[in-house]
Amino acid sequence: MPPVNIVHYPQPSQSEGPIQGKFLQLTLRGQEYLLFAADSAHRYHNQILAQFLGDRGIAHHWRNEQELEVTDGACRVIGGGRFRADPHQATLDLWDDSHVYGRFTEDGLAAGIAKTAAPWSSYQVRIS
Repeated sequence: MPPVNIVHYPQPSQSEGPIQGKFLQLTLRGQEYLLFAADSAHRYHNQILAQFLGDRGIAHHWRNEQELEVTDGACRVIGGGRFRADPHQATLDLWDDSHVYGRFTEDGLAAGIAKTAAPWSSYQVRIS
């Protein structure tokens, strides 16, 4: 599996303690992305997606307060869940699913994260 592109909202610091929040797994123009957002940054998976799309100028709009529509067919959300990254234990726990987008795909995910240059690439990934 090729490495995944990892985006953090906000970018984690190695001096911080554990970080937890939600994440999304998606593909954009054939590239896989994992979008991690601390609880303090975004409460909902669709808010994470809206920031990612907005940062890249990708067409999308809100149908209502809860429904985000992506008009660029090159973007496909695979699923989402929750995460907890602990720099002291060097662990990244992934679990749960998104009420809107469903569960993330586990197959090859840990290996893809290990191939990145992201702060968590050396962490033990635990999926439940």
